[in-house]
Amino acid sequence: MKHNTLLAAATVCVAALSATISAQERETTDSIHLHHMQEIVVSGVQVGQLAPYAVHRLDKEELQTFARTGHEIPLLLSRTPGIVAWSENGIGTGTTYMLLRGATDSRINVTLDGVPLNSPEDQCVFWANMNSYAALLGSAQIIRGVGTSTNGDGAFGGTVAMTMAAPDDELSGEITGSGGSYGTWHAGGRFSSGLIKNKVILDAAFNHTYTDGYVHGTNGTSGSYYAGLTWMPNRKLSIRYRNVGNYEHTGQAWNGVQAGDDASIMDGSYDDGSWNSYNLSTGIHTYADLVDRGLGRYNPLWEHLVPSNAGTGFYTTDADGNFVTERYTMSDGSLWPRTTDNFRQNHNILSAAWDINQKWSATATAHYTYGYGYYEEFKADVNLPKKFGLNYFKPNGKAMTSDLVRQKGLEQHTFGLMANANYKTDTWDINTGFALQQFKGNHFGRINYLSDATLSAIVLSGGRHKYYDSDAWKGDHSLYLKAIYNIDDEWAAMGDIQYRHVGYRTDGVNDKFVKQSDGTYTNHRLDIDKHYHFINPKAGITWHRGGHRAYFSEAISHREPERNNFTDNGSYPAPKAEWVFDYELGYGYRAARWHASANLYAMNYGNQFVKTGAKSDIGEDLTTNIRSSYRLGVELVAGWDITSWLSIEGNAALSHNRIKDFDEVVDDWGDGRTIHYDNSTLAFSPSVILNGFIDFHWRRIQATWHTNFVSRQYLDNTECIDRSLPAFSASDVNIRYTLPFRCKGLKEAIFGATLNNIFNARYAAHGWVYSAILDAYGHGNDNRYYQIGFIPAAPFTAMGSLTLRF
Repeated sequence: MKHNTLLAAATVCVAALSATISAQERETTDSIHLHHMQEIVVSGVQVGQLAPYAVHRLDKEELQTFARTGHEIPLLLSRTPGIVAWSENGIGTGTTYMLLRGATDSRINVTLDGVPLNSPEDQCVFWANMNSYAALLGSAQIIRGVGTSTNGDGAFGGTVAMTMAAPDDELSGEITGSGGSYGTWHAGGRFSSGLIKNKVILDAAFNHTYTDGYVHGTNGTSGSYYAGLTWMPNRKLSIRYRNVGNYEHTGQAWNGVQAGDDASIMDGSYDDGSWNSYNLSTGIHTYADLVDRGLGRYNPLWEHLVPSNAGTGFYTTDADGNFVTERYTMSDGSLWPRTTDNFRQNHNILSAAWDINQKWSATATAHYTYGYGYYEEFKADVNLPKKFGLNYFKPNGKAMTSDLVRQKGLEQHTFGLMANANYKTDTWDINTGFALQQFKGNHFGRINYLSDATLSAIVLSGGRHKYYDSDAWKGDHSLYLKAIYNIDDEWAAMGDIQYRHVGYRTDGVNDKFVKQSDGTYTNHRLDIDKHYHFINPKAGITWHRGGHRAYFSEAISHREPERNNFTDNGSYPAPKAEWVFDYELGYGYRAARWHASANLYAMNYGNQFVKTGAKSDIGEDLTTNIRSSYRLGVELVAGWDITSWLSIEGNAALSHNRIKDFDEVVDDWGDGRTIHYDNSTLAFSPSVILNGFIDFHWRRIQATWHTNFVSRQYLDNTECIDRSLPAFSASDVNIRYTLPFRCKGLKEAIFGATLNNIFNARYAAHGWVYSAILDAYGHGNDNRYYQIGFIPAAPFTAMGSLTLRF
């Protein structure tokens, strides 16, 4: 009896253990299957190990750890080679930008599960509308250079291919909260139902961030939400619907922190012709100088410098020599609250992935995105006829002026369909597909407030006054075929060709005004209908053996003009499409405890758009095609696992970025003086970008030290040190401690702390410059009058976080 009891108990234990192992195996299999199906969805835009490109990959843990800070994704990407990122508020949230190999956001292709995120007209990604997207991602690839054929705009600096995280195959949840400097806090959570009847998964996420901002008047909120439904009727087919929404209501500081009058010297706002520039260029050349004079957080969109009562044309200073500022006052005596940007966007993505057999797989995706937003801005002492087409004049013929609040907005609808098929054997990896996208948008502008009571009663009698309105349509259609052929066990050849057709049309009236023969002003009319046909071939070869990998590739990409290239152009010749030839040569080695790689590149541009200083006939800064420019560089990456608990890593981007035969047009008392440069440096193209990391990981503790360095950036294309940003360096520390729990429900708690700019460096990561030759006032070409706007980074900040996983 005793033996029978023991035998029965042993049988039960073995059965229970077998069931547990089977369940664990099933969960592992399900998890692998979900990730495999997600990889099929993005196979058309992401690249594999044999692709002959410079690629950096971010995994799920790195992305989701970063998301707890509430910072926007470009701040994470800037830890990889060749990227500079900054935010207008100095904190790292809200309106954020990035440069990749010196190329701006509009030249960086960004996709989410293969769906283009670049705005079809501006060709930018507005990262303020993507708060905490890192929390939703399973991986991201940064492909530097032209890279592989992808959906959407041409990549002139690189591609960021983001992949949504595959849903958890078991019931799970997570909540996170964090808070820190300048009133910044973040809250988020996610949930997965796990597999329901082995076929369906429901998952959702929500993130919200608030900050007071470092720069005055930039307080605001932003957030994102996600809901998904995954259906797997069998092991070969997966259908997934994702709704990803975002919103933001943020204070703006696009003019940066500056010393000088907010109005351009020559804009004609002052009818009496008096000198109103308040020239503070003497002694104020860097952002650190502004901090020393009390203007480190000054925001001319929110406040203004107080003019001196002495009538000297300079500003008032206090007893300590700091400049005095005050808020803008409305006509009713109330203070102008702040300039705000308000936008909401909603992405709907429906994907089907079909794992047909061991050789074939296919995917199809339909998507629709709706966006609506506007910004409101206070404008002081505005020339109403010239700036807003309100043709009111004084008895002496001078233009009427008034303070006002304007609202500029847009509404967007983007529809798309994509599909691709993949054939893969030991010898071939072939991918072919197409992408169809249609866009419709409306641009509008309204005057909401006029300080002049008489004019307000007339202009705003029917409510807000609409002063411009235009519609736009854009079609973007492409086909591609790319293949990797494994010649033998060590060599692989790649070929890739894409055909892309772009059609853009816009009509209506613009927000600029043209002077007529009778002295009045009327809207600049838009009548644009352009079509482009691009062929983008790519080819390369890869050698790999053991830990060695070497490659060479060449690629061609074309890019259509942005909306502003047309609308700001006036009656000047139509802008041309740009093109680039990209050559990449790389080698890397990965051993058990160390790795190193180098990538050499040469990017030769034709018809690249740059600002020359010239103005169009409607008064806009003209972005003009230049005949020839190039970028040469090397990107280095190395890492060493010193022990099992300590590792170091670093990357460097060293580059030479030049314009050939450049003609600058300088403002010369209302006229344009042309100055020729045979060979000058491209603006915002630092020659050295460095990142270094020390990673300590022992048991439940992980700590990372990160230091970056960015060399001098020129603010225009003249290579003048006086019109540049000094080099800067900053260091951050991130600490994380994971505490596991054995209680029912709660799996673990993660405590985190992020310390940014720990040495309190005072620097600006970006900026702008206006310069003029004014010989009559002692400002020749070698001593120009100029105004500089600095986009600053906050001094030392700290953020603590707590994450609970269930």
